Amino acid sequence: MQNIWKYIIPEKLNKILGVKIGLSILISIIILIWKPFNLTFQQTVIVANTILVIIWWSTGIVKKIPASMFLLLIYYIFSGAGIKIIISFSLSETFLMIIVTYLFSQGIANSGLIDKIFQPLLIKLVHNPCQCLIAVVGIFYLAMYIIPQPLARLIIVSSVLYHFLQRINIPEKTKNVIMYGVFVASAVINISTKDADIILNNVAASFSEIAISNKMWTYYMFIPTLVTCCLLGILFIYIFRKELIGIKIKNIEKENKIIPFSNQQKLAIVIIGVTVFLWITNAIHGINNTLVTILSTTILFVIKILHKEDWKSIDITTLIFLTAAFSIGTIMKFCGAADKIFRQIESIFPTEFSSLYICMMILITMMLHMLLGSNTTTLSVVIPGLIILCNQIIKSPIIVFISVISVAFHAILPFHSISLMIGASNNYYPGEYVTKFGLPVTLFIYLIVIGVYIPYWNIVGLL
Repeated sequence: MQNIWKYIIPEKLNKILGVKIGLSILISIIILIWKPFNLTFQQTVIVANTILVIIWWSTGIVKKIPASMFLLLIYYIFSGAGIKIIISFSLSETFLMIIVTYLFSQGIANSGLIDKIFQPLLIKLVHNPCQCLIAVVGIFYLAMYIIPQPLARLIIVSSVLYHFLQRINIPEKTKNVIMYGVFVASAVINISTKDADIILNNVAASFSEIAISNKMWTYYMFIPTLVTCCLLGILFIYIFRKELIGIKIKNIEKENKIIPFSNQQKLAIVIIGVTVFLWITNAIHGINNTLVTILSTTILFVIKILHKEDWKSIDITTLIFLTAAFSIGTIMKFCGAADKIFRQIESIFPTEFSSLYICMMILITMMLHMLLGSNTTTLSVVIPGLIILCNQIIKSPIIVFISVISVAFHAILPFHSISLMIGASNNYYPGEYVTKFGLPVTLFIYLIVIGVYIPYWNIVGLL
């Protein structure tokens, strides 16, 4: 029995862990008895167990794989949906793209492109912490077109910055703040284009009643997001001014000479360059980006930049978690629970489009985000719900954009974002930084949506 438990819970079963698991189950039982929002028994079972699994995900008291498999099983038994509907995300092109880009991103790392180009640039250009943050933003905007998988991109860039910071003589708190800035910048920049985050943005766009292409997303989101990035940077520097202002980066030791690219690496860089070119010119040639990435990755295996052991770079836990997380919105809508819940909320909405209307959309999204934790889980629930409520007032792409902005910027605890969890778990920065910056950013979201995005959308004709 003990051998079974080790695959389900992250630590040895004890009284405290038993109490936590018991309390999570108790919450689920209370919902089953209560039947909120006039839900049917079937809908209540689905909602209760969804909340149960979300608690397990957010607290970590049950491992992600067994928790996710349990949720999928509940959906299969009680929702009435077929298995293809329940695991539709794992059957999608986006899912395949995620798998392939894990490998492709590993190929980029193996090619030496990051260490041999980005690292020297940092050494040459960065002289103080604020310049370092600016460089981070620039790297992310560049890497956005080089590494399509957002988590892989974040891991690679954060690793480069971390090793760079270990070579310079600045206070440890300053290093921590800069590393936290890396993860904040990633969250903001990833909403600039649809393909900048092939997980979050593509799935969010899939809920829109009007198709959202990468070109359309970029047209409506790139410029206001760039402006927001600048404003958020000013806020970030102000909040962490003690750790950032007045500190100079001293001369960096250059004892470690950079080894030149091998012929094999040069060939890999050519392949990566061609791949990036094909991604950028997709609108011209029409070749599917997933197919391009598959072919490029295959070639990287053939020339032995990628090896058999690099298959381990594919995070199976994340794939199973994403399958379960993205099924929530689909099943909630399929069984009718989402309709009932959001119809109850409808009464608090204004009858006409206004700033207050936008604020209510943001508020509902952030409240659900506080509860659900995961960006992906929140969007899979809130976007279909807001479309039910708001599609007679505003266009569905606007609903998608506002929802994505709200969850991308909003994080008060590390578990509110998988990327922040990665940063905190790697000890790049203390968890309290997330709260220190996240609280004022909560207000900031309202200001930038109403003051930056809405005016821009008016100018370009989205509103």
